[in-house]
Amino acid sequence: MDTKVLIMGVTRLIFGAMSLSGALLMLYHKDLQQAVKINAFLGSIGPFIFAGLSLLGIAGLATQIEPKKIVMLIIGVTLIVLGTR
Repeated sequence: MDTKVLIMGVTRLIFGAMSLSGALLMLYHKDLQQAVKINAFLGSIGPFIFAGLSLLGIAGLATQIEPKKIVMLIIGVTLIVLGTR
């Protein structure tokens, strides 16, 4: 198995566990203000996880695809991150 694929998969599993933990914390606290704080924290981390893993994947594909397509992928990831702010 490719190391980059393993890193991407494990990171997504960790982030998924964090999201599930956040949901459980929201239910535990039963307070709207706490839920908004937890959601804001998870929402602020999400784009960085997405961008980081996308760049890792793009780096792995760098030798397999055309430079023009790499630039398009990087622009696309950047636009998605900017659009979620």
